[in-house]
Amino acid sequence: MKEMKIIFAALLNAFLMISCHQTGHDYYSHELEKIDHRQNRELAKKEVVAIKDEIARQSEDLRMYYLLLLAEMSDEIRPYRNLETARQLVDYYENLGDRQKLLRSYIIAGQIYANCSDSPKALGYFHKAEDMLSDGKNLELRNRLYSKTAKLQLHHNMPEAARMYASRVFEYCQQEEDTVGMIQALLDISTSYHNIPGNKFDNLQRASKLAKESGQDSLQTEIQFDLAKGYAELGHYHTAKPLALPLQDSIPTAERHKVYALLCQIYYNIGQPDSAYYYGEKVMKDGNSVSKRDAHEVLAHICILRGQQEEADGHLSNYIELNNALNRIANSEAIAQADAFYHNQKQEKENEKLRDENNRKHTIIIIGVALLVVLTVLFTTYIQRHRRRQELMEMRIEHLEQLKRDYAKVDADELKQAAMAIEATPVWQRLATLSDIEHPIDEDWQELSKAVNQVYEGFSTRLMRLCHPTPHEFHVCLLLKSGFEPVRIAALTLRSKAAISTVRSRLYEKTFGKKGSAKDWDEVIRTL
Repeated sequence: MKEMKIIFAALLNAFLMISCHQTGHDYYSHELEKIDHRQNRELAKKEVVAIKDEIARQSEDLRMYYLLLLAEMSDEIRPYRNLETARQLVDYYENLGDRQKLLRSYIIAGQIYANCSDSPKALGYFHKAEDMLSDGKNLELRNRLYSKTAKLQLHHNMPEAARMYASRVFEYCQQEEDTVGMIQALLDISTSYHNIPGNKFDNLQRASKLAKESGQDSLQTEIQFDLAKGYAELGHYHTAKPLALPLQDSIPTAERHKVYALLCQIYYNIGQPDSAYYYGEKVMKDGNSVSKRDAHEVLAHICILRGQQEEADGHLSNYIELNNALNRIANSEAIAQADAFYHNQKQEKENEKLRDENNRKHTIIIIGVALLVVLTVLFTTYIQRHRRRQELMEMRIEHLEQLKRDYAKVDADELKQAAMAIEATPVWQRLATLSDIEHPIDEDWQELSKAVNQVYEGFSTRLMRLCHPTPHEFHVCLLLKSGFEPVRIAALTLRSKAAISTVRSRLYEKTFGKKGSAKDWDEVIRTL
């Protein structure tokens, strides 16, 4: 009888333990569901933090659900630190088969990889999530996904794709009468039209009207600043001025340096240097690196106009220093590659120098002390000239690589439109149909240069930065950029086809310090 009581007590204890465990599981499962659907997200964040220790003792499914909620609520998904979180969530829910939580895990993983600058993986996860939403359900989640995708594509210079997703976000927000969402979508759409000012300003004006009608003062201020900045970038300073001036009072104090920097630029370009100098000084007190860089450039010009050479030199030095620092930050990966290339070249140059020194020392000993001074001077001169030339070549090669990277980002349709735009100009038509007994006059070359620089903005400037061509070489480069074939170029410049090939290969060698073919130079012209 006593043994039966002991067995019964043990069974009862086990039952109670299992029951308590099940009750705890059900309780925290219910709590997580309640937090997940709570409209007050700030309260939900506090509740998630409050049950952290209890969840750590629960089953894996609750711990992963908790991790999913925590990742979604994070104000800042920290790069690299949360990559393991992304992998855990995706691996777990792919195996578990919970489609809704897997969908949310894909969006979280995409955001984390986007913050780690791994765009291919980020877009891969976003596209997986988009495929799961193809049934047309859960429009709110789809809208959130499209908004994240649009911003990622804008960040990585994919304006057309970004515009498509941002337009879908706008349509959804319009149906839901979500004014703030509509404004944010219009801002993304306007950003995607960065190179098409008309469309950009149209969408900014629409966003501004919505913000004003709905009383969204902070958004209205942000949009007004974007409009003022956009007009200033186009050189419409008198239009930008009345938009920028009121922002001094309405924009948050921490952001006012941007307005001051903009007003500094505006006043300088409308011929009011004293006002420009006033706002430039305000930037120096409270501005960040970007604002100070822009202000230093304007202040340097003002000091030059005033004859204050020392102050101008100081502002110019600060501008160059800040500009270089910001470029290093913006292009850290490219600069790292350039640094590696530079150091490799420098090491090779030092090795070559050591070999030359050893050979020359041996020669000096044989020839005698009488030639020591002469040889030393010649050697030093040679090394210095070689070093200067090598550094110049390295800078040009680095610049060319940057141009190639920029050219690779240009859309094929945009290049085709540019070529069509050139061919549609009167001067191109005239040169294309000129008979063999006629030849271009000075006005033709001037018109062609103007047309090329209008279509390919800054072409001549970029060419001059690479090399200093003769007038004939410059004409050849203009004709190449305009799409003329070598045979036609030879006819227009009174040269043979072989001579034109020689000019192109010579330009490449003169510019980069190494031999290259005519087609190598054609590739350089294509990227400018």
